[in-house]
Amino acid sequence: MKEIKPLMVITILCVSSMMAFLAVVGPIVRKLGLQEWHAGVMVALAGIAWIFLSRFWGKKSDIYGRKNILLLAIFGFFISYLLLAIFVNYAVITPPLVIISLLVLVATRLLIGVFYSAVPPVSNALIADKVEAQKRTSYMASLGASNGLGMILGPVLGGALASFGLAIPLYAAAVLPLLAVFMVFFFLEKDKKIQKTKDTPLHFFDKRLRLPMIASFITMFSIVTSQVCLGFFILDKFQMNEIDTAKTTGYILAIIGVVFIATQIVVSKLKNVKSISWLILGSIFATIGYFLISLISSKIELTLAFCIGTIGLGMIMPAFMAITSNSVNSNEQGIAAGTVSSAQGFGIIVGPLLSTVLYKISPEFPFLFASLIFAILVIISLSYKKRGILC
Repeated sequence: MKEIKPLMVITILCVSSMMAFLAVVGPIVRKLGLQEWHAGVMVALAGIAWIFLSRFWGKKSDIYGRKNILLLAIFGFFISYLLLAIFVNYAVITPPLVIISLLVLVATRLLIGVFYSAVPPVSNALIADKVEAQKRTSYMASLGASNGLGMILGPVLGGALASFGLAIPLYAAAVLPLLAVFMVFFFLEKDKKIQKTKDTPLHFFDKRLRLPMIASFITMFSIVTSQVCLGFFILDKFQMNEIDTAKTTGYILAIIGVVFIATQIVVSKLKNVKSISWLILGSIFATIGYFLISLISSKIELTLAFCIGTIGLGMIMPAFMAITSNSVNSNEQGIAAGTVSSAQGFGIIVGPLLSTVLYKISPEFPFLFASLIFAILVIISLSYKKRGILC
Protein backbone atom coordinates (compact mmCIF):
# COMPACT_ATOMS: atom_id res chain seq x y z
CA MET A 1 0.00 0.00 0.00
CA LYS A 2 1.89 3.05 -1.27
CA GLU A 3 -0.40 5.48 0.55
CA ILE A 4 0.57 4.28 4.02
CA LYS A 5 3.36 6.86 4.44
CA PRO A 6 1.16 9.87 3.54
CA LEU A 7 -1.57 8.43 5.79
CA MET A 8 0.94 8.15 8.64
CA VAL A 9 1.96 11.81 8.19
CA ILE A 10 -1.71 12.85 8.11
CA THR A 11 -2.29 10.95 11.36
CA ILE A 12 0.72 12.57 13.05
CA LEU A 13 -0.45 16.05 12.01
CA CYS A 14 -4.04 15.54 13.21
CA VAL A 15 -3.20 13.81 16.50
CA SER A 16 -0.48 16.37 17.30
CA SER A 17 -3.00 19.13 16.72
CA MET A 18 -5.59 17.46 18.92
CA MET A 19 -3.12 16.85 21.78
CA ALA A 20 -1.47 20.31 21.67
CA PHE A 21 -4.51 21.76 23.43
CA LEU A 22 -3.72 19.75 26.58
CA ALA A 23 -0.54 21.75 27.16
CA VAL A 24 -2.37 25.08 27.40
CA VAL A 25 -5.89 24.25 28.59
CA GLY A 26 -4.95 24.78 32.26
CA PRO A 27 -3.39 28.24 31.82
CA ILE A 28 -6.24 29.30 29.50
CA VAL A 29 -8.85 28.23 32.05
CA ARG A 30 -7.09 30.16 34.83
CA LYS A 31 -6.51 33.24 32.65
CA LEU A 32 -10.18 33.49 31.67
CA GLY A 33 -11.46 32.94 35.22
CA LEU A 34 -12.98 29.52 34.60
CA GLN A 35 -12.92 26.55 36.98
CA GLU A 36 -10.88 23.35 36.72
CA TRP A 37 -13.90 21.18 35.93
CA HIS A 38 -14.55 23.33 32.87
CA ALA A 39 -11.24 22.05 31.48
CA GLY A 40 -12.42 18.50 32.09
CA VAL A 41 -15.60 19.19 30.14
CA MET A 42 -13.62 20.58 27.20
CA VAL A 43 -11.37 17.52 27.07
CA ALA A 44 -14.27 15.07 27.54
CA LEU A 45 -16.16 16.58 24.60
CA ALA A 46 -13.74 14.87 22.21
CA GLY A 47 -14.70 11.52 23.70
CA ILE A 48 -18.40 12.30 23.46
CA ALA A 49 -18.06 13.28 19.79
CA TRP A 50 -16.03 10.12 19.20
CA ILE A 51 -18.83 7.95 20.60
CA PHE A 52 -21.69 9.48 18.67
CA LEU A 53 -20.09 10.39 15.35
CA SER A 54 -17.47 7.74 14.55
CA ARG A 55 -20.13 5.44 13.09
CA PHE A 56 -21.66 8.36 11.17
CA TRP A 57 -18.36 9.28 9.50
CA GLY A 58 -17.47 5.66 8.85
CA LYS A 59 -20.82 5.01 7.20
CA LYS A 60 -20.57 8.15 5.06
CA SER A 61 -17.11 7.07 3.90
CA ASP A 62 -18.61 3.73 2.80
CA ILE A 63 -20.97 5.71 0.57
CA TYR A 64 -18.97 8.73 -0.61
CA GLY A 65 -15.40 7.42 -0.46
CA ARG A 66 -12.62 7.67 2.12
CA LYS A 67 -10.71 10.55 0.52
CA ASN A 68 -13.76 12.80 0.18
CA ILE A 69 -14.77 12.35 3.81
CA LEU A 70 -11.20 12.89 5.05
CA LEU A 71 -10.96 16.13 3.05
CA LEU A 72 -14.25 17.42 4.46
CA ALA A 73 -13.56 16.38 8.05
CA ILE A 74 -9.96 17.59 8.28
CA PHE A 75 -10.85 20.93 6.66
CA GLY A 76 -13.64 21.32 9.23
CA PHE A 77 -11.10 20.40 11.91
CA PHE A 78 -8.83 23.22 10.67
CA ILE A 79 -11.61 25.85 10.62
CA SER A 80 -12.80 24.87 14.11
CA TYR A 81 -9.29 25.07 15.56
CA LEU A 82 -8.70 28.42 13.87
CA LEU A 83 -11.87 29.81 15.48
CA LEU A 84 -10.65 28.57 18.87
CA ALA A 85 -7.25 30.22 18.38
CA ILE A 86 -8.77 33.54 17.30
CA PHE A 87 -11.09 33.63 20.31
CA VAL A 88 -8.32 32.81 22.80
CA ASN A 89 -6.06 35.40 21.16
CA TYR A 90 -8.54 38.18 21.88
CA ALA A 91 -9.89 36.77 25.15
CA VAL A 92 -6.52 36.71 26.92
CA ILE A 93 -6.05 40.41 26.06
CA THR A 94 -9.57 41.50 27.00
CA PRO A 95 -11.28 38.71 28.95
CA PRO A 96 -15.03 38.56 28.19
CA LEU A 97 -17.70 37.47 30.65
CA VAL A 98 -16.94 34.05 32.11
CA ILE A 99 -20.12 32.56 30.65
CA ILE A 100 -19.16 33.78 27.16
CA SER A 101 -15.67 32.29 27.47
CA LEU A 102 -17.11 28.99 28.64
CA LEU A 103 -19.71 28.79 25.85
CA VAL A 104 -17.26 29.68 23.07
CA LEU A 105 -14.54 27.30 24.32
CA VAL A 106 -17.04 24.46 24.73
CA ALA A 107 -18.58 25.11 21.30
CA THR A 108 -15.25 25.26 19.45
CA ARG A 109 -13.87 22.20 21.25
CA LEU A 110 -17.06 20.33 20.41
CA LEU A 111 -16.69 21.26 16.74
CA ILE A 112 -13.06 20.11 16.81
CA GLY A 113 -14.17 16.78 18.27
CA VAL A 114 -16.96 16.43 15.72
CA PHE A 115 -14.59 16.71 12.76
CA TYR A 116 -11.62 14.89 14.29
CA SER A 117 -13.81 11.87 15.10
CA ALA A 118 -13.81 11.05 11.37
CA VAL A 119 -10.04 10.67 11.08
CA PRO A 120 -9.36 7.39 12.99
CA PRO A 121 -12.22 5.25 11.59
CA VAL A 122 -11.90 6.46 8.00
CA SER A 123 -8.10 5.99 8.03
CA ASN A 124 -8.52 2.45 9.35
CA ALA A 125 -11.17 1.72 6.73
CA LEU A 126 -8.86 3.00 3.99
CA ILE A 127 -6.21 0.48 5.05
CA ALA A 128 -8.83 -2.27 5.17
CA ASP A 129 -9.86 -1.41 1.59
CA LYS A 130 -6.36 -1.73 0.16
CA VAL A 131 -4.49 -4.30 2.27
CA GLU A 132 -5.07 -8.05 2.32
CA ALA A 133 -6.34 -9.50 5.59
CA GLN A 134 -3.09 -11.23 6.63
CA LYS A 135 -1.08 -7.99 6.47
CA ARG A 136 -3.59 -5.59 8.01
CA THR A 137 -2.21 -5.85 11.56
CA SER A 138 1.17 -4.72 10.24
CA TYR A 139 -0.27 -1.66 8.50
CA MET A 140 -2.55 -0.85 11.43
CA ALA A 141 0.55 -0.94 13.65
CA SER A 142 2.28 1.59 11.39
CA LEU A 143 -0.73 3.87 11.72
CA GLY A 144 -0.76 3.25 15.48
CA ALA A 145 2.90 4.25 15.75
CA SER A 146 2.04 7.51 13.98
CA ASN A 147 -0.79 8.05 16.44
CA GLY A 148 1.62 7.50 19.34
CA LEU A 149 4.14 9.94 17.87
CA GLY A 150 1.42 12.56 17.53
CA MET A 151 0.43 12.06 21.17
CA ILE A 152 4.03 12.87 22.17
CA LEU A 153 4.71 15.73 19.73
CA GLY A 154 1.42 17.58 20.35
CA PRO A 155 1.94 18.48 24.02
CA VAL A 156 5.63 19.18 23.37
CA LEU A 157 4.71 21.62 20.58
CA GLY A 158 2.04 23.27 22.72
CA GLY A 159 4.32 23.63 25.72
CA ALA A 160 7.25 24.95 23.71
CA LEU A 161 5.19 27.65 21.98
CA ALA A 162 3.23 28.70 25.09
CA SER A 163 6.07 31.02 26.13
CA PHE A 164 5.15 33.23 23.15
CA GLY A 165 1.52 33.50 24.31
CA LEU A 166 -1.39 31.17 25.01
CA ALA A 167 -2.90 31.64 21.54
CA ILE A 168 0.30 30.85 19.61
CA PRO A 169 0.18 27.06 20.27
CA LEU A 170 -3.44 27.06 19.09
CA TYR A 171 -2.61 28.88 15.85
CA ALA A 172 0.22 26.40 15.28
CA ALA A 173 -2.12 23.50 16.05
CA ALA A 174 -4.62 24.90 13.52
CA VAL A 175 -1.97 24.92 10.79
CA LEU A 176 -1.31 21.19 11.21
CA PRO A 177 -4.71 19.96 9.94
CA LEU A 178 -4.45 22.45 7.07
CA LEU A 179 -1.20 20.73 6.06
CA ALA A 180 -3.03 17.42 6.43
CA VAL A 181 -5.71 18.62 3.99
CA PHE A 182 -3.03 19.20 1.35
CA MET A 183 -1.55 15.76 2.10
CA VAL A 184 -4.95 14.11 1.59
CA PHE A 185 -5.62 16.03 -1.61
CA PHE A 186 -2.28 15.44 -3.30
CA PHE A 187 -1.07 12.09 -1.93
CA LEU A 188 -4.15 9.91 -1.43
CA GLU A 189 -5.65 8.32 -4.51
CA LYS A 190 -9.26 9.01 -5.38
CA ASP A 191 -11.04 5.90 -4.17
CA LYS A 192 -14.05 4.23 -5.61
CA LYS A 193 -17.33 4.58 -3.80
CA ILE A 194 -17.83 1.29 -2.04
CA GLN A 195 -21.55 0.88 -2.44
CA LYS A 196 -24.10 3.66 -2.55
CA THR A 197 -26.85 2.22 -0.41
CA LYS A 198 -29.32 3.79 1.98
CA ASP A 199 -28.26 1.65 4.89
CA THR A 200 -25.27 -0.49 5.75
CA PRO A 201 -26.41 -3.74 7.39
CA LEU A 202 -24.31 -3.51 10.53
CA HIS A 203 -25.78 -2.86 13.97
CA PHE A 204 -23.93 -1.23 16.85
CA PHE A 205 -23.85 -4.47 18.84
CA ASP A 206 -23.10 -6.71 15.86
CA LYS A 207 -21.66 -9.94 17.29
CA ARG A 208 -18.78 -9.86 14.79
CA LEU A 209 -17.44 -6.74 16.50
CA ARG A 210 -17.85 -7.75 20.14
CA LEU A 211 -14.21 -8.71 20.70
CA PRO A 212 -12.62 -5.64 19.05
CA MET A 213 -15.12 -3.34 20.80
CA ILE A 214 -14.28 -4.85 24.20
CA ALA A 215 -10.55 -4.62 23.47
CA SER A 216 -10.93 -1.05 22.19
CA PHE A 217 -12.80 0.10 25.29
CA ILE A 218 -10.43 -1.61 27.75
CA THR A 219 -7.35 -0.24 26.00
CA MET A 220 -8.52 3.37 25.88
CA PHE A 221 -9.89 3.15 29.42
CA SER A 222 -6.46 2.05 30.65
CA ILE A 223 -4.55 4.68 28.66
CA VAL A 224 -6.72 7.49 30.03
CA THR A 225 -6.51 6.01 33.55
CA SER A 226 -2.72 6.17 33.31
CA GLN A 227 -2.76 9.76 32.07
CA VAL A 228 -5.17 10.94 34.75
CA CYS A 229 -3.78 9.05 37.76
CA LEU A 230 -0.03 8.99 37.13
CA GLY A 231 0.67 12.48 38.49
CA PHE A 232 -1.41 11.91 41.61
CA PHE A 233 0.19 8.48 42.11
CA ILE A 234 3.73 9.90 41.96
CA LEU A 235 2.78 12.78 44.25
CA ASP A 236 1.28 10.49 46.90
CA LYS A 237 3.60 7.49 46.56
CA PHE A 238 6.90 9.35 46.70
CA GLN A 239 5.80 12.47 48.63
CA MET A 240 7.33 14.78 46.01
CA ASN A 241 6.58 18.46 45.51
CA GLU A 242 4.50 19.65 42.57
CA ILE A 243 7.45 20.71 40.38
CA ASP A 244 9.35 17.43 40.81
CA THR A 245 6.12 15.49 40.31
CA ALA A 246 5.48 17.28 37.01
CA LYS A 247 9.03 16.56 35.83
CA THR A 248 8.83 12.88 36.81
CA THR A 249 5.41 12.49 35.20
CA GLY A 250 6.73 14.10 32.03
CA TYR A 251 9.74 11.84 31.63
CA ILE A 252 7.74 8.68 32.40
CA LEU A 253 5.10 9.62 29.81
CA ALA A 254 7.86 10.39 27.29
CA ILE A 255 9.54 7.02 27.90
CA ILE A 256 6.34 5.00 27.60
CA GLY A 257 5.45 7.00 24.49
CA VAL A 258 8.69 5.86 22.86
CA VAL A 259 8.04 2.27 24.00
CA PHE A 260 4.53 2.45 22.53
CA ILE A 261 5.85 3.59 19.16
CA ALA A 262 8.72 1.06 19.15
CA THR A 263 6.35 -1.82 19.93
CA GLN A 264 4.06 -0.94 17.04
CA ILE A 265 7.03 -0.66 14.69
CA VAL A 266 8.04 -4.21 15.69
CA VAL A 267 4.46 -5.42 15.17
CA SER A 268 4.38 -3.76 11.74
CA LYS A 269 7.49 -5.70 10.67
CA LEU A 270 6.09 -9.11 11.67
CA LYS A 271 3.49 -9.39 8.97
CA ASN A 272 2.70 -13.11 9.34
CA VAL A 273 1.66 -13.12 13.01
CA LYS A 274 -2.12 -13.42 13.35
CA SER A 275 -4.09 -10.57 14.89
CA ILE A 276 -5.67 -12.75 17.58
CA SER A 277 -2.19 -13.86 18.69
CA TRP A 278 -1.06 -10.25 19.08
CA LEU A 279 -4.23 -9.51 21.04
CA ILE A 280 -3.63 -12.38 23.47
CA LEU A 281 0.08 -11.63 23.94
CA GLY A 282 -0.56 -7.91 24.36
CA SER A 283 -3.29 -8.52 26.94
CA ILE A 284 -0.91 -10.71 28.96
CA PHE A 285 1.78 -8.00 28.95
CA ALA A 286 -0.79 -5.36 29.96
CA THR A 287 -2.15 -7.56 32.77
CA ILE A 288 1.33 -8.03 34.20
CA GLY A 289 2.43 -4.41 33.73
CA TYR A 290 -0.59 -2.81 35.38
CA PHE A 291 -0.47 -5.32 38.25
CA LEU A 292 3.21 -4.53 38.89
CA ILE A 293 2.41 -0.81 39.17
CA SER A 294 0.54 -1.57 42.39
CA LEU A 295 3.70 -3.17 43.87
CA ILE A 296 6.36 -0.59 43.02
CA SER A 297 8.57 1.14 45.57
CA SER A 298 10.76 3.34 43.35
CA LYS A 299 10.48 5.57 40.29
CA ILE A 300 12.58 3.15 38.23
CA GLU A 301 10.24 0.27 39.12
CA LEU A 302 7.24 2.44 38.22
CA THR A 303 8.76 3.28 34.83
CA LEU A 304 9.58 -0.38 34.09
CA ALA A 305 6.08 -1.51 35.09
CA PHE A 306 4.51 1.09 32.81
CA CYS A 307 6.84 0.04 29.98
CA ILE A 308 5.70 -3.60 30.32
CA GLY A 309 2.06 -2.52 30.23
CA THR A 310 2.72 -0.21 27.29
CA ILE A 311 4.32 -3.01 25.28
CA GLY A 312 1.01 -4.80 25.68
CA LEU A 313 -0.98 -1.77 24.55
CA GLY A 314 1.26 -1.45 21.50
CA MET A 315 0.34 -5.00 20.50
CA ILE A 316 -3.37 -4.76 21.31
CA MET A 317 -4.27 -1.60 19.38
CA PRO A 318 -3.27 -2.71 15.86
CA ALA A 319 -4.64 -6.18 16.62
CA PHE A 320 -8.19 -5.09 17.40
CA MET A 321 -8.20 -2.69 14.44
CA ALA A 322 -7.15 -5.52 12.11
CA ILE A 323 -9.68 -7.91 13.66
CA THR A 324 -12.37 -5.30 13.01
CA SER A 325 -11.57 -5.04 9.31
CA ASN A 326 -11.18 -8.81 8.93
CA SER A 327 -14.59 -9.47 10.50
CA VAL A 328 -16.85 -7.56 8.09
CA ASN A 329 -17.61 -7.21 4.40
CA SER A 330 -16.08 -4.59 2.10
CA ASN A 331 -19.21 -2.40 2.15
CA GLU A 332 -19.13 -2.38 5.98
CA GLN A 333 -15.51 -1.34 6.57
CA GLY A 334 -16.19 2.31 7.33
CA ILE A 335 -19.10 1.82 9.71
CA ALA A 336 -17.30 -1.10 11.40
CA ALA A 337 -14.22 1.04 12.03
CA GLY A 338 -16.49 3.80 13.31
CA THR A 339 -18.33 1.43 15.64
CA VAL A 340 -15.13 0.18 17.26
CA SER A 341 -13.77 3.73 17.40
CA SER A 342 -16.87 4.82 19.32
CA ALA A 343 -16.00 2.24 21.98
CA GLN A 344 -12.67 4.06 22.38
CA GLY A 345 -14.59 7.29 22.92
CA PHE A 346 -16.62 5.59 25.64
CA GLY A 347 -13.35 4.57 27.31
CA ILE A 348 -12.16 8.19 27.21
CA ILE A 349 -15.25 9.27 29.15
CA VAL A 350 -15.55 6.38 31.62
CA GLY A 351 -11.79 6.18 32.32
CA PRO A 352 -11.35 9.49 34.17
CA LEU A 353 -14.62 9.11 36.08
CA LEU A 354 -14.13 5.57 37.37
CA SER A 355 -10.37 5.77 37.87
CA THR A 356 -10.59 8.88 40.06
CA VAL A 357 -13.29 7.24 42.20
CA LEU A 358 -11.11 4.15 42.60
CA TYR A 359 -8.09 6.32 43.37
CA LYS A 360 -9.91 7.87 46.33
CA ILE A 361 -10.31 4.37 47.80
CA SER A 362 -6.66 3.49 47.22
CA PRO A 363 -3.99 4.85 44.82
CA GLU A 364 -3.29 1.29 43.62
CA PHE A 365 -6.92 0.45 42.78
CA PRO A 366 -7.15 2.08 39.31
CA PHE A 367 -4.13 0.07 38.12
CA LEU A 368 -5.31 -3.16 39.76
CA PHE A 369 -8.68 -2.71 38.06
CA ALA A 370 -6.95 -2.17 34.70
CA SER A 371 -4.95 -5.36 35.29
CA LEU A 372 -8.15 -7.25 36.10
CA ILE A 373 -9.98 -6.20 32.93
CA PHE A 374 -6.95 -7.04 30.79
CA ALA A 375 -6.89 -10.50 32.41
CA ILE A 376 -10.54 -10.86 31.43
CA LEU A 377 -9.60 -9.82 27.88
CA VAL A 378 -6.96 -12.60 27.83
CA ILE A 379 -9.64 -15.17 28.72
CA ILE A 380 -12.12 -13.83 26.15
CA SER A 381 -9.47 -13.73 23.41
CA LEU A 382 -8.32 -17.28 24.18
CA SER A 383 -11.91 -18.49 23.93
CA TYR A 384 -12.22 -16.90 20.49
CA LYS A 385 -8.98 -18.52 19.35
CA LYS A 386 -10.00 -21.90 20.74
CA ARG A 387 -13.24 -21.76 18.77
CA GLY A 388 -11.32 -20.78 15.64
CA ILE A 389 -12.88 -17.34 15.47
CA LEU A 390 -10.77 -14.48 14.09
CA CYS A 391 -7.63 -16.60 13.97
